[in-house]
Amino acid sequence: MEVPEERSGSMVLRAWLEGGEPGALRVRILSTVGTDEARPVAVTSREAVHAAVQSWLDELGAGPMTFS
Repeated sequence: MEVPEERSGSMVLRAWLEGGEPGALRVRILSTVGTDEARPVAVTSREAVHAAVQSWLDELGAGPMTFS
């Protein structure tokens, strides 16, 4: 019996409010899948954070994942 290859990854989010202002969200995201090098991304909205996490999970799962 073949043992399936294990995939792993990591994602780190650093979030802050620029100047302490509500609505001035800044998020720096570092993510990896497998042995790939971390790719830094900077976003400024909750929707962009959600999209980055979804994209990373899709890459980790090697295909679209759905969540309820």
